[in-house]
Amino acid sequence: AGIALALVLMALQSSIPGLLVILIQRVLDDVLIQRNTALLAVMPLAVIGLYGLNGALTFSRGMVTRTIAWRVVTELRKELFAAYLRQDVAWHQSQPTGEKLARLTNDVNNIQYGVSGIVTAIERPLTLVVLIGAAFYLNAKLAIIAVIALPLVAIPIDRFGRLLRTSARSALDNLANLSASSTETLAGIRVVKAFGGENERLARFESENEAQFRLQLSAFKAQLLPGPAIELIAAVGVGAVIWIGGQQVFSGEIEPGALIAFMVALGLLNDPLKNLAKIQSLTQRAVAGAEAAFAVMDRTSAVPNEGNHMLSASEVTVEFEAVAFAYERDEPAVLTDFSVTIPAGKTVALVGASGAGKTTAAALLSRFYDPSAGRITVNGIDLRELDLASLRQQVAVVSQDTFLFDDTVLENIRFGCPNASRTAVERAAKTANADAFIESLPKGYDTEINELGQRLSGGQRQRICIARAVLRDAPILVLDEATSALDAESEAAVQAALNALMQQRTVLAIAHRLSTIQSADEILVLDKGHVVERGVHGDLMQLGGVYARLVSRQTDWTGASR
Repeated sequence: AGIALALVLMALQSSIPGLLVILIQRVLDDVLIQRNTALLAVMPLAVIGLYGLNGALTFSRGMVTRTIAWRVVTELRKELFAAYLRQDVAWHQSQPTGEKLARLTNDVNNIQYGVSGIVTAIERPLTLVVLIGAAFYLNAKLAIIAVIALPLVAIPIDRFGRLLRTSARSALDNLANLSASSTETLAGIRVVKAFGGENERLARFESENEAQFRLQLSAFKAQLLPGPAIELIAAVGVGAVIWIGGQQVFSGEIEPGALIAFMVALGLLNDPLKNLAKIQSLTQRAVAGAEAAFAVMDRTSAVPNEGNHMLSASEVTVEFEAVAFAYERDEPAVLTDFSVTIPAGKTVALVGASGAGKTTAAALLSRFYDPSAGRITVNGIDLRELDLASLRQQVAVVSQDTFLFDDTVLENIRFGCPNASRTAVERAAKTANADAFIESLPKGYDTEINELGQRLSGGQRQRICIARAVLRDAPILVLDEATSALDAESEAAVQAALNALMQQRTVLAIAHRLSTIQSADEILVLDKGHVVERGVHGDLMQLGGVYARLVSRQTDWTGASR
């Protein structure tokens, strides 16, 4: 309906220039030369009415078309963001955050020009047709002479249009890089300042910023040049009309008013002719913006959600069957022939040096990635056969990387369980030994995290994340260095809570502290992706192998591996 209304408004507005030309011819020939006093009194009102109508149509059409354009942009931005959420973890790790944000804002914003291009592509040719029709009405011979040169305008439109698309695409890519670099610098501002890296980061920003200046200038030049070229081509036709039309006036073939009105019609042709180039400009900018956005929307996730089995069970057995995994095809495998069964209600702990593959195993269980070989099953069902949302609903994760959203403490704990009651949230916080410090915040559970997230200690942030996992109450629990940021006193309290929580859940635990793993039902010692030892704490200590040496040296087993 909106597009239909816009088309009607455009058709009406396109007729205004032709009416104006006819009006000018009437004023000159029928009013001034014929000295028609009655018609003279009417003509000013007609001119005022014509411009008033043109203004109303311009406003109405502008509002309708802009509403359509922004609705397109809004929907596309939503689709792109949804596509981001569909992509696998590996893809997100390969794409800088700032670049993704730039695609979501700048690139999608440029797509609105496609809607403007469609509108212009309809309106300007209509205006051209009306004006050329008026010209033929006034003087067919002169009109033929004037339009002979019109096909030549396609040359600058095509040539500079292709240049504009290339320049606009390069400018958007560079802007994405600029955004990525800026985001990285601001996110790591503590490191930048601690190591005195301000000048280096500023120099990098200046280099990319200057490149953006040059690319924008190149794109603008390609957008600007067709106008003068088209005007020059049109001037050839105007020059011919002046010469031949003047001869016709001198010979008495036409009235002076008809020639002047014809010249006005040619003058009014200049704007829609230049706007034909604008159609190409708008379209190419839209295409440049759409390329990267649609590439993401068309991309198939490396972890497709093609399973149709729904997982809903209070008791869950997890099994890794000869699992192998490499992040890239040409890279060494992070896990090789990794097999373990975690019975329902039991805990398996993974230990080993950094890079051994512990965190990778945890990521595979949450199906952030799929194994390169082998399979992982839950209650005998391959993870790839399970509905992805159903699987992740049954897994609670507490990792070494604490992340809090820019929201209240209450909503951060409730993330993933949006319908949980406040009472349930507070109960989860107490289990995680977080209730006391949360209540001491300015607004308690209603305190906004935002900048406060940086002022909370690492242990406090970790305990909020643990409370989030407690509230989820999932049958599978993944603990990836869950107590790594806690001091000894807090660790003891949280570990006691986690021990109680773990009793009724299937747990995969990664830790470097003995208190977390010594009570595990089975401990697997990993070295370069291989299981080199397995057993319970006491047996492994008696064995005197890798595990015993790690414990004796109090080696930090932090899961810094991918």
